[in-house]
Amino acid sequence: MIARALVAIALALGLLAGRADAADDLGRLLAPLGLTALSGGRPAGFTLPSVAGGKVSLAEQQGKVVLVYFWATWCPYCRRELPVGVEQISRERRAQPFSVLAVSIEEPKDLVASWVKGAGVTMPVLLDYDGAVARDYRVTATPTAFVIGRDGRLVARAAGNREWEGPAGRALLDALVAAPAK
Repeated sequence: MIARALVAIALALGLLAGRADAADDLGRLLAPLGLTALSGGRPAGFTLPSVAGGKVSLAEQQGKVVLVYFWATWCPYCRRELPVGVEQISRERRAQPFSVLAVSIEEPKDLVASWVKGAGVTMPVLLDYDGAVARDYRVTATPTAFVIGRDGRLVARAAGNREWEGPAGRALLDALVAAPAK
């Protein structure tokens, strides 16, 4: 465990220092999770209603690492991962420049709100009623997650479950949180 933490710190320092091989370091962090590296372009912006009321926008997350997690209540994989692993990292990282935006795709508010309450989910849960945001992100399966760096650029994409709360997930998130927001 300590060795993994030291590796994460060393990789984070590499990302912080802006070394030429920082992309290789990032690749080494993405590989154990089976994440697909993205080109670093800007993600599609969005503002969606929240189950808790009001609206939440991606732009409000500026300067944070953001995990945009597309899911649905009918998805058995989402029903396992969201209230356990994803909720765990959301709670553990509340004091850090990190947020999770759980985007429910094409489901009514009352259904999503009931499921979220019963599952004990406390992170922002957003409602993509017509699936427009999911289409903008080219989501074709649930769950699908996108990792956005503190600089507001796309880092990686994941289709299917990942162990975000496991050692590899922690190392990646630690390195991204430690990187400058620019």
